[in-house]
Amino acid sequence: MERSESPLRRLLNRIAPENPPSSGTPPTPIVARPAPRGAPPPAPPPPQTPPARPHPRPPHQSNGAHDHGVPFSVRPARPPEEEPPIPVPPVTYTSSPAVDWRVVARFPAPHRILGALEALHRAGADEWSCHAEPGGEAVWLLSVIGPVVGTDLLTLHGGEPRPVLGHGALAERNGGPHQLAEVLSWPRLDTVDLVSRLPLSPPDRTAHHTLHVLAAPQLLSSVARQALAFGVEVSTLAVHARPLDSAETPQREATVLLLTSPEEIPHALLVALSALPRTSVCRPVASCERLLLDVRLHPPVDDALLYSPVPEGELWLVGDIEEWPPLRLEPLGTPAPIPAELIGVAPEPPSATHALPEGVQAPSAKIRLVADVHAPTAVDAVLLRDDELPLLRRYLPGRPLGEAGFLLPGPGHHLLLEPAGLARDLPFGVPLCRIGPGSLFLESGLTLTPPLPPAARARLFGLDGTSAVVCWHGGRHRFPLAPMVPLWTLWAPPGTVEVSTGLSKAGRELLDALDALAGATGASQGPTPAPHQDPGEALERATRLRALGEHEAAAEAYRSAGDPLEAARLFEQAALEGAEER
Repeated sequence: MERSESPLRRLLNRIAPENPPSSGTPPTPIVARPAPRGAPPPAPPPPQTPPARPHPRPPHQSNGAHDHGVPFSVRPARPPEEEPPIPVPPVTYTSSPAVDWRVVARFPAPHRILGALEALHRAGADEWSCHAEPGGEAVWLLSVIGPVVGTDLLTLHGGEPRPVLGHGALAERNGGPHQLAEVLSWPRLDTVDLVSRLPLSPPDRTAHHTLHVLAAPQLLSSVARQALAFGVEVSTLAVHARPLDSAETPQREATVLLLTSPEEIPHALLVALSALPRTSVCRPVASCERLLLDVRLHPPVDDALLYSPVPEGELWLVGDIEEWPPLRLEPLGTPAPIPAELIGVAPEPPSATHALPEGVQAPSAKIRLVADVHAPTAVDAVLLRDDELPLLRRYLPGRPLGEAGFLLPGPGHHLLLEPAGLARDLPFGVPLCRIGPGSLFLESGLTLTPPLPPAARARLFGLDGTSAVVCWHGGRHRFPLAPMVPLWTLWAPPGTVEVSTGLSKAGRELLDALDALAGATGASQGPTPAPHQDPGEALERATRLRALGEHEAAAEAYRSAGDPLEAARLFEQAALEGAEER
């Protein structure tokens, strides 16, 4: 089968001269050169049907763009005697930058470009450059990532990507620059510039152990007092401050408050301080602790990508750009304790006397008892007159109150105390309620006026734990808590009951025989008798402790007296009173 002729060979055959040269004349050489700009294109050959072949694709350059080449025409080489043609102007090449930028993208907001930087870092394209578009908020990002992957990635993060073509040209799009060099000529933005353009939002609940606060001088005292109220340690750091991008601006002296806490600094403190005007509450960035970032700025990147080359001995502070630009802080020393005058604590000389000024205390104030619907009505004791004792003698025999109660005698009035809460059933006498502290009793349903706190009552009534003070409608009296008279003495005989003693002759002989038997066998004489305990003494101690409000100790006394049920009841009452106090 005869091999088909290539299209290039057929093209060369068509443009060859129709009359072949003589054998002695060398053939005219055929060369290819760039066509002059503005020269008409060569006449097209007559249409022929070429063999079916795929359309050749332009060569692929290293920067991801397609090289469409330079247009050229093929014509016979000029004879030596012809005039030289018009010189072809050289092709202009854009000098490529040091970094092979392969794609650029326009972002309308800085927070979107920070998200794209995070994605580029994960894709392995760490080399980037940002430039601010003149006359607007848009930012242009340059990356070394390939156009195929970079176009989709940057579009996903809200950018308008444009691949970089040959010689630094940008892919056509509606408006915008046409050359990469134009974008590179715009002001360059670093990480600090991008973060400072983020919108502010309330502080999140990230745990912080160290914060730097820069505030107006008038607010330093308020910031320090609020931090101390939350239990946070406060120290001061004197600095020289000036804008980060303006080295010619004069420095001004400022004070930075350092807030530290071994535990998490309360989130409520962050919210309160961030709400103050001209106040920046900043955290150190994890990857660069000399870079201080306002807690209201939340860049959508990891702290590792926020690294900035902060010089040794400086702090860079990025806060609310509307209040002040990013600042360069130069510490003038080490942190110092907060001065006393900053928190409003001025040392005062000790006063010689502690008396209140004249006219402050109410003149001739008297403590009175008045009826009150909110006054307690419990019955913890009963006040009896002399003429009520015979009634008590006839009422109590055979009742539990008569077995456990005690009397504190007084002049014309007597105080009935008992440890089991049985006095509420007594049908006569003045019911009393213990209001404390200690053994202070008021008539049930009445209250003191003016109202007195426990400390004032203890001092005014002289409550020392050795006596009980009773206030009722018509009088006040102090009853010593010792000795106490048991109630059963009202009807029991005053002396001891006579009981016969001794042994009969037969009984003595029986005991002698038992002693002789025990001595012969060496048997023990029996257990040693336990010491005698008077239950009345335990009851008296329990009554005295209950009158003083010490229910737990009174319960222990009841348990030693052999009454576990009453001891349990007092333990329960002590637990309830403890819960109410908490």
